[in-house]
Amino acid sequence: MIHPLLSIITINYNDVVGIDKTIQSVNSQSYNNIEYIIIDGLSDDGSVELIKKHAAKISYWISEKDTGIFNAMNKGIKASKGDYLLFLNSGDILNGTSALGDFINHKNFKGDIIYGDYKFEDGEKIYPDDLSPLFFIRTSLPHQSTFFKRTVFDKMGDYNEGYTIVSDRAFFIKCFLSNLFTFQHIKYSLTIFDLSGMSNDADFKQNKKEEDERMFEKLYGIYYIDYKNHLLLQRQLYEAKRNTIKGIWKRIKKRLSL
Repeated sequence: MIHPLLSIITINYNDVVGIDKTIQSVNSQSYNNIEYIIIDGLSDDGSVELIKKHAAKISYWISEKDTGIFNAMNKGIKASKGDYLLFLNSGDILNGTSALGDFINHKNFKGDIIYGDYKFEDGEKIYPDDLSPLFFIRTSLPHQSTFFKRTVFDKMGDYNEGYTIVSDRAFFIKCFLSNLFTFQHIKYSLTIFDLSGMSNDADFKQNKKEEDERMFEKLYGIYYIDYKNHLLLQRQLYEAKRNTIKGIWKRIKKRLSL
């Protein structure tokens, strides 16, 4: 069994219900080599009082103004000392009291960026073992279920605060394209994800779309157009298959089975 020091970083702003759930989840873990860090954005909803109540089990916490999610996450990185870092933001919880121990002692726990899966209210998200540049244009990896070795941030720096929503995705892409790090998937639902976060809020969809476009153009350069065209062809092929007799019949049978 291995026993690395894990820095769990939670950021919070005026989410006293969410931070309560997350603190209780972290403190209930059977794996105990944890450094727990909370970065609060000067909440005034009772969050600070709750954090103080649990201060004995929190390694480091601050409550002060920040410029956004990734500014707060960067503060957490600077305060951390762990061998690995995990960002478990307010409202997210670990999937049972043995989740961290199960994950860390899994046979596939190796590499620099070790990502698992997650559950949510209506289901589960399973990630592929093999990644590609095209994968990160379609979607991203879950920061709440990903362990980063400290050396990743030492080599790549912090999150880009020029993005307000997609900086975690940009960081994954930078790491992947650098070819400096080993990505490893563990087929295990490490967390239960709170889908009410900012990046899933309908009000932010347009902003996210614009940030994604700007970020992709910067990181992929001249290859981005090719990736976009490839995705478009895949969607067209998918729609063509759906509209064949076989595809229509498949959908009918699915509806009839409900």
